[in-house]
Order: sequence, then structure tokens, then C-alpha cells
Amino acid sequence: MLESHLPVRDVYWHAGDSRPGGPHAAGSCPGGPHAGDPRPGNPPEETAAGRRGRFASIQRDGDRVTATRDRLGLNKLYVAFHPDRGVVAANYLRDLVRAGIDFTDTYAVPAGCAVTLDPDRRTGTVLPFPARPSYAGVARAPSALAATVRGLLDEGMRHLAATHQDTATAVCLSGGADSSVVAAYAHRHFPRTVAYSYTFGDGPLSEDAAAARHVAAHLGMDFRLVRADRQRLIDALYPAIVNGQDWRDFNVHAAVVNEVLAASIAGDHPRGALVFTGDLMNEFLADYTPVPHAGVLYYRLPNLPPGLLRSHLTRGLQTGDREVGVFAAHGLTVVQPYCWAADELLSLPDPVNKPWLMTHLARRRLPADILNRPKVRAQIGDPSTDTGVLHHLIKAGIDRRQLEVRFRHALGIPSAADLRRVIRGGVHRPVPHTPAEGAE
Repeated sequence: MLESHLPVRDVYWHAGDSRPGGPHAAGSCPGGPHAGDPRPGNPPEETAAGRRGRFASIQRDGDRVTATRDRLGLNKLYVAFHPDRGVVAANYLRDLVRAGIDFTDTYAVPAGCAVTLDPDRRTGTVLPFPARPSYAGVARAPSALAATVRGLLDEGMRHLAATHQDTATAVCLSGGADSSVVAAYAHRHFPRTVAYSYTFGDGPLSEDAAAARHVAAHLGMDFRLVRADRQRLIDALYPAIVNGQDWRDFNVHAAVVNEVLAASIAGDHPRGALVFTGDLMNEFLADYTPVPHAGVLYYRLPNLPPGLLRSHLTRGLQTGDREVGVFAAHGLTVVQPYCWAADELLSLPDPVNKPWLMTHLARRRLPADILNRPKVRAQIGDPSTDTGVLHHLIKAGIDRRQLEVRFRHALGIPSAADLRRVIRGGVHRPVPHTPAEGAE
């Protein structure tokens, strides 16, 4: 009736809970319900609605199989219906394929929903999580939203610190404002956190890595530089594609950097670690920019108004797995603090003044030059674009088409048409469903 392969740990907590350190608070445990989750007996969509963080769970109760997944879809949850085994579920598509499921028979549990699965009908009854009460059409000033984000970052860190006192901690520090602010919060609550930063080759540090070292020194953090040459980047490509569960160039290039960092962190901490990252802020604020290289423009974005672009990029988070999937494959637990404040950050009116926001969140823990510095991105390394992942993979003949071919080969996908039939517009095909009675 239910066969599950869920190695990725959940990391969530309940805002306003007066019991920091309770069994559910900032819990990190394998997929499945948290024994200490509050509101026992409530419907799963109501219980999950109050969680801040990422999770994906599936459980059987008699003939009933219920799956839940966080609002952003940060934890991946794929399912298939098997005539003999019932529902087969996994965090990684590779595990479904290894279990004998054809890629074209896979579905995703929709983000922000509780789904009751019916293996006989091969459908699911979907109940979206209710909106958070404080965000039911309430307009708030940017300063109030920023103050709330700041409070949520501190509250989430307090919960984590209470439940992971003896856990090793690391932060992926790129030298930009997003990861620098996260590093400041992590260092405040986990003073022994070590900063890890990637740079290419044995030469001078990339612009980003040099900035990261400056940030670590300012905060008084131990700093670990991770170097990689072209061969190491190419060697990291296969696990980046398979564990990152994507073929699109930006996500694969980011996953390659994360694979290099994850291997180093796991080597230092073979028993596991919490790894803090500044990921997600780029989606919430839509502050990505395309990159020209050798006459071609990479990482282009849809031509949408800022508000729609922010929603589009955030929606795309539910398929790519460049952070959680890559680090989890090394036994590491990623913590993305900005996801705790997704509603608030997405409620900021356009245009968002990012330097103002990051300065507000930093609480004078970081100097202005760090908060105002435009980050080049680790996939690039320097403005010249010839020291990063993008340049070296292209030089090795691994372009966008090659990335898709490698992704299809890894998952046994016969054709590009099969791939696009399952993943459309950057989102994996959801479970065939009907809304629950009374649901909008």
C-alpha cells in the first residue's frame, strides 16, 4: 500500500510556540510526521499550515495514504502508483527510477497541500493549506514587514539552537549580502559555526571568495576556503544533476558549486552538520541578472513585471533541488532561514530596496560595504566570467543541450518530449487530483 524512500530531513518550527526546544521545534528528522507536532487530531493541512520551514511527509493510516509538503516545495516529494505495491514515494526521482518506476509515471505532491492518495484510482484529493491568519489580505508597511522578518530569523535560530546544541554547524558564505546576513544570525546563535567559501583553481581568490573571507573576519568566524579546478567541477557534474534534480543551466551550475562545498563540509563532519545558506532571497526579490559569456546571454529571465516575476521564480522552487537535495546526499541538513519569512518577504511592495532591507535585517552587525556590494555569484566568480563554473563547463563542451541529455540519461528518460510532458514550465506534473469537498 505504501513504499517510501524519504532520506531528506525536515527542518521546521512553529512561530510563536512558547516551548523552544520541543520535539517539533526546528526538528530535523527523516520524512514522516513529527511525534511532537502540536494540534494533535487536527486535519493534516491545518497542522502543517503553521509550520515555518521545509518538510515532506507521507504516512499510511489503514487504507488511507496522506502526503503533505511545505508551502514552497523545498522538500521534494514524488509519487507513483504501482499495481502491486500501491503508492511509491521518494524525495529523489533517482530512487523512484531505481525502484523500477518509469520517469513518465512519476508525479509531484503539490507544494503547500495535504493530499489523500488513492492508488486504485491513481488520483489524489487535494486540500491546500489555509492562508496564514496574519496575511489574509492585510497590507503592511515595508518597515513592519522587515521587522517581522528579522524577528522570524532570530526565532527560528533560537529553536534550532535549543534542539541542536551538539550539532556541528557551517554556513555557505558567498560574499554577497544574502549569505552574509545569514552568517551573522548563525554566528550569533551558533558561535562555533565555520564559514565555507568556494573559489576556482590555485590562483588569486575570486572576487566573491575574497569578500566572503572579509565577512568571516568581520564576524570573527573560522573560515574554510574550498578550491576546485576544472576537473573537480566536471567530476561534480553528475551528482549535481542527479541530486539537484534539474538540467537547467543556472540550477545545475549552482548545484555544482554546492556539490563541491558539500563534499568538503561532509569530509570535515562525517557525522553530519547543519548547513546554513542565504538561498531563496534572489527568488523572493527577483534580483537575478543575466550573464553574457562568449557572445551568449545566460540565465535569462522571463519578461514579466517585478511582482509576477517574483511569483514565477518562487513557484519554480518546487522542482529544482540545487540546495536541499545536493547537501542531503552527503548526510548534511540544509537550513534556509529566509524560507521562514517567505510570506513576509513576498509581501514587500515593488520595487524592493534590497540594500535597505539587508541593512535592516543585519542590525548593524555588518558594515555598509558588505551589504551594498553586488555579488557576482559563485557560478561566475569574477566579472570577467572566466574563473567560474559557467566558463569551464562551456569550454568543456557541456552546454544547455548537453545538460539536458545528461539529465535524461541519468533518469532513463527516452526523449525530450517525455521530459517536457512531465516537467512543464519548470514545475513537475502534479498528482491527478480533485479538490476536496468544500475546498476552493
